[in-house]
Amino acid sequence: MRIGIEIGGTKLQAAIGTAEGDIVHLVRAESPAQEGAPAVRRRAANLVKEVCAKTPEPLEQVGIGFGGPVVRDTGCVIKSHQVGGWEGFGLREWAGKAFGLPAVVENDSNAAAVAEARRGAGRGRRRVFYMNVGSGIGGGLVLDGRLVTGPRFGGEIGHTHVWDAEAGRYDILESLCSGWSIARRARRCLADHPDSRILALAEGDPERVDAAVVGVALAEGDPLAVALMDEVCEALAVALANVAALVEPEVIAIGGGVALMGEPFFQRLGRAFDRRAFAPLAGRCPIVPAALGEESVVVGALLLEAGDVGE
Repeated sequence: MRIGIEIGGTKLQAAIGTAEGDIVHLVRAESPAQEGAPAVRRRAANLVKEVCAKTPEPLEQVGIGFGGPVVRDTGCVIKSHQVGGWEGFGLREWAGKAFGLPAVVENDSNAAAVAEARRGAGRGRRRVFYMNVGSGIGGGLVLDGRLVTGPRFGGEIGHTHVWDAEAGRYDILESLCSGWSIARRARRCLADHPDSRILALAEGDPERVDAAVVGVALAEGDPLAVALMDEVCEALAVALANVAALVEPEVIAIGGGVALMGEPFFQRLGRAFDRRAFAPLAGRCPIVPAALGEESVVVGALLLEAGDVGE
């Protein structure tokens, strides 16, 4: 049995499960992101203690999917783009000492990519690309069940550049299309759209607007939500079309909180992708929801093996 941990910008998860990715016990909590990295580590350690109390079986390793780039060889965090205080932190060393087990650390989107390729939406496919659209945006390419990446990071689609029509300049995809960015953009527009369902769903308080609220308004056909998500999906489609032209995935799986908007989101993204994709790929590279939902990262953390990367 193994421990799998997700350390994200908005949530933490810890699971006990098998090396094949089967979860036996799972606990989750909100991340105390505003309190910084030490508070996040304390909360994660408490979750592990809680989930370990549910099983008497011996544990062989701990795997961590971390919300930011990590140095694969050392298990050190390069940076978290959502939570302060992680720069240069030895996460693998900390986990080994905290839990008394060998530890493997990987970027959370890479961990989820492995999970979706082996156990989820990409099962049975050779070339699978996964993208997470949540508090941040990341991605991972899996070929024949193994990550294809560099010695430190890879698949960082959130840090590719797309055109920001509102600002009239290029910006990174994460700055335009993450869940937090969608919420910020919606709040900025509310003064000019006081009758939007977004504000009504937030009970009149712009500070309560988040991506989930925008998603509900989108499903109801609210014009502001529709216009905003059309722009978001166009930018995501440009980035995915570039990925597809380079690596020709058989399927693209999308996870993360924004993907929970469901069919209205996937319909827009699919149409925009087919418009932007290299012509031979249009209609031949399906974009589908991640099959493992909120458990993608923690299943990937259970599956992680040291050296399981094809560079």
